[in-house]
Amino acid sequence: MIPYRSILIVGGGTAGWMAAAYLQRVLGANPAMPVQIRLVESTEIGSIGVGEATVPTLRDTLKILGIAESELFTQADATLKNGIRFNGWKHGGAAADDHYDHPFDHPVSLQGHSTMAHWMNLRQRGLTAQAFDEAGGVQTALFDKNLSPKFLNSPDFEAPIAYAYHLDAIKLAALLRRVATERGVQHSYGEVTEVEVGEEGITAVNLKDGQRLTADLYIDCTGFAGLLIGKALKVPWVSYADSLLCDRAVACPIAHAHAQQPLRSYTTATARAAGWTWEIDLQSRTGTGYVYSSAHCSDDEAVATLQQMHGSAQPMAEPRLLKMRIGHRARMWEKNCLALGLAGGFIEPLESTGIYFIERALQSFFDFLPATATAQCGRQKFNSLIADLYDELRDFILLHYVISGRRDTPFWRSYTEAVVIPPSLQELLCLWDEKLPHNTDIQRKQSLFTAANYFYILAGLNRLPSKGFGQSSYLAPSVSQGALAHIAKIRAAAVQQSPSMRDFTNMVRG
Repeated sequence: MIPYRSILIVGGGTAGWMAAAYLQRVLGANPAMPVQIRLVESTEIGSIGVGEATVPTLRDTLKILGIAESELFTQADATLKNGIRFNGWKHGGAAADDHYDHPFDHPVSLQGHSTMAHWMNLRQRGLTAQAFDEAGGVQTALFDKNLSPKFLNSPDFEAPIAYAYHLDAIKLAALLRRVATERGVQHSYGEVTEVEVGEEGITAVNLKDGQRLTADLYIDCTGFAGLLIGKALKVPWVSYADSLLCDRAVACPIAHAHAQQPLRSYTTATARAAGWTWEIDLQSRTGTGYVYSSAHCSDDEAVATLQQMHGSAQPMAEPRLLKMRIGHRARMWEKNCLALGLAGGFIEPLESTGIYFIERALQSFFDFLPATATAQCGRQKFNSLIADLYDELRDFILLHYVISGRRDTPFWRSYTEAVVIPPSLQELLCLWDEKLPHNTDIQRKQSLFTAANYFYILAGLNRLPSKGFGQSSYLAPSVSQGALAHIAKIRAAAVQQSPSMRDFTNMVRG
């Protein structure tokens, strides 16, 4: 029995076309049991992307879709990403030491202890002044020299260390559209005028040109508008506005100074008076933007801040203002409708998780695919898991703000004086005031972030156990010094062996 023989995706973009390509791959590839997949989208599509960062999960998704990594570089202006560099989050200002890095590689275990423990042992004894992101792992050695995590001869999706991508999201959507339509997904343009609703959920979608479209399953990719999940099915929005203050963004791509300009292999997030700015190097341009709180900064002030950051760099488009709704639907899967992308939820892109939530929702939907369309238990479990993922991301993003030493503007003081810190984050902060993070501390149903991810932020912002670290009583300093010396040798070898990001993209493009 097939619960869904027809699927209608309303809305394009990355969410819509990733859903089309993914569902065709996993549900529509058997000619003996055909599933009709159709996507209808508005004609109002932008012509130039400002750059978007991702996390390593996209590699597995592309493999599932059967898209070669080289296609991402030749068709989506992609570069590779080693992690994120946070500037100005400790205390503000232009001090050279006010930055820390959050790479993708995880600290390893040496002599029975993680490099987190070895570093903390030396740190609390006053035997090292080196930052953890420089001492405890390998990947940050590639940041300053703009080096690629992949070698020139690395196979698709393989490298000595984890990595993700920077890419043009509009071009990625175009690539996914080509792949999906070549494999049988039907595509048309149209404006939704009415969504019909019945006892089992949505019964039809009416378009401005008079078409009435029906399906067994409807995918809402209509952005914050949520035409199906929100306006038609009335699923409420769970707001995080009392914890996360940034609700606006202004974005603008800028030109490289010259065609072979060095490419940073990391995302930059720089703290500002009312939020933070990003810089993402693509092959042909740099994507920039300012994520800010409208209660602490006007749109004109945000545009001026972004333009000042550009300096003499040439903008490639007018600044684009975006209003953000921070939170998620109470239920992303309601009856016969699944919401993806902004229709389902959104949290500011500080940790580059926008595309990840599309991937995760699609994979979880397939995991909980029911035998009949009216089944409820799987749908309820799906909604519980996705809601928990959003709560975790809220906590992880909020961590960056509440432990920052910046309190120099009303925006930053709000994270001490006004913001609501959820009990789940309060519990972790209390625990980590006494010990180093461990994966068993994070009691989530499923998690994107490990203890190492949390520790990079904690160590970067000097939020360490206030009363020392218990394991150090049993750990000889010489052992820890030897462990970190071993990491330093691997870092030096990585720098010697890794090509520059520009050389790597040139090689891929032939």
